[in-house]
Parts: sequence; C-alpha cells; structure tokens
Amino acid sequence: MRRILAILDNDAEYGKRFAAYLNEHELTGFKATAFSDLAAFRSFRKSFFVEILLAAENLAADIHEAADGAKVILLSEDGFTPAEEKRPFRAPALFKYRSAETLSREIMRLYADDGTHSVSRTQAGICEILGIYSPVNRCGKTSLAVSLGLIKAARGRTLLISLEEYAGIFMEIAKEADSDFSDVIYCYLQGMYSWSRLKAAVHSFGKLDYIPPVRCMEDISQVSSEDLGRLLKRIAEESGYSTIILDFGTFGRRAAELLDLCTRIFMPVVKDSASRMKVDSFMEYLEKAGKAEIKEKTVKCELPFDTDAARENSMTNPSYYESGLLADYAGKLH
Repeated sequence: MRRILAILDNDAEYGKRFAAYLNEHELTGFKATAFSDLAAFRSFRKSFFVEILLAAENLAADIHEAADGAKVILLSEDGFTPAEEKRPFRAPALFKYRSAETLSREIMRLYADDGTHSVSRTQAGICEILGIYSPVNRCGKTSLAVSLGLIKAARGRTLLISLEEYAGIFMEIAKEADSDFSDVIYCYLQGMYSWSRLKAAVHSFGKLDYIPPVRCMEDISQVSSEDLGRLLKRIAEESGYSTIILDFGTFGRRAAELLDLCTRIFMPVVKDSASRMKVDSFMEYLEKAGKAEIKEKTVKCELPFDTDAARENSMTNPSYYESGLLADYAGKLH
C-alpha cells in the first residue's frame, strides 16, 4: 500500500492541481490526495493513515486531533509565518506558491529532517544501470547520456546521475537547481542518507529525472571509489527507478572501479589516431587489472553530429536531445 500525503486547503483547485502533479510526476513517492473541507479530511482519516499533512496556515489551529501522528507542514499564503514556538505543532511552514517541483523537494527535505519519520523504498524490480564513459574528451558523452535518458524516461522512470567534476552543460540545464550530487554524497558519508533526502536533490528535465554534478570537484574526487560504489548501488536498490544512467564524464581510470555496477556501458569514440590510442590504452588497462568483463559489456559508439538540430534548438531544451540524428542513434542502443 502506498504511503499517503494529504493536502488540506480551502482553495480546492490549488489542492487538486498540486496533488495531480505530484501523482503524475511521482515527485515524492507518496500517493497525494487533496481536501478543501476539514470534515471530509476527518472522515478520510478514519480509514487511512496519513504520513504527511500539508495544511493551509489558516486551518492549522483546527486540525490537532485530525493530524494523529502525521508530519504536519503548513502552507503559507504570503511566505510570512509566526515564530516556530507560536505555530500549531511547532510545524515548519513553506510558501505555497512556488513551483511544484521545488515545493516537493522542500517537503521531502523537511520530512527527512524529522527524526521520528523515515522514508525508504523497496526495489520494485531489477534496476538497469547504464554507464556512459570514454577516455576520450569532447566526444559527446553527456549529450548521449541526456538523449538516452530522455528515451528511457519515455518508457519508464529514469534517473541520470552526473559524476562530472565540472558542471558543463548542466550549468544551463540546472541553472535554478538548489541541490546536487554534493548534497547526496554529504548525507551518505554522514550516515543520513535516505530515499527522501535523495528526492530533495532530484530535478526534472522533460520526463527525465537527474541529479546535477557536484558543486566543486573536491566533493567527488575525495570520496573513495568504494563509498561511491556503495552509494550508487543503494540508490539503484531503493529509489524505485527502472533505469539509472551514470554519466562518468572525465572520471579517469577511477571509472573502472565503478563500471562493474553497469549492466551496459556505452563508450563514445572519435576516429583520430590519438583518440584511438587512448581507447586502446584503457582497454589494455582493463585486461591487466583483471577487469576483462567490463570490455565484454562495452559498446563503442561513433556519435553523429546533427548540425541542423544544433542550430534550431537550445541545448537547455529537451527537444534538442529528443529529436535529430543523436536521438535516433540513442534510440537504437540497448
């Protein structure tokens, strides 16, 4: 049975739209349901346990007995709320008129920060992990990762995790992002990782969910490959995604220690001799390191460059990656 998030707000249309958005985009992992009438919510509570209750600030004083153990978060009309000790339940408050994506991340952050609650997900099935890696620079790794991610997202829930040390195109795609992979790593190393904390760092690009790269390269370069591997494995097991795509970026030979996690690895290559020597050198390294099985699941990809698509669409628009030669190429990968 899915856990329940209830929205109690006099504005019936607001509650209905927010609940529909949360359910359609699966932004919290909870089943959202909306009420504009306190009596209807009380009746519902007799049959169902509500774990998170988002209540309009003006209704908060009347819901003490109806909350019954739920994590209460107040929805503020104007963003101005009384001091914590003066709020009913000493409940946290959020400005309600923000983007649904941002609001959902804040809700899950507040829920995770409450030590009396925990959120976890059990793997619903086998999670496919696809790696995008190449020892060659400027060969289209991230563009392929995004195109493949959007194609996969059209078929099932897909998460793209960027392991880049530098933001690259995510500087534009994730310009408004207020959390990234640095936050996920920090929570994990501090023993505070949970599915809800992960959701607070997840953003959307079209239908594709993604976690932006770290804010500074030290956040990922200083974490051990063993810890990073355990974190990625836990995300795959607990987050409920059918596909996770790892964009290794310029991860260097450390990537070999994590490529074992991948079901399939797509390696963009280019034709010049220097690039071929880099690929050959990496393959030789895999042999010497006893990782020949990684070679077996690696597919070399000579990516097409679509000049028409590059002219017509911005790289910060999902349509840039969903159509054209690269999208056609990515759609044939399996």
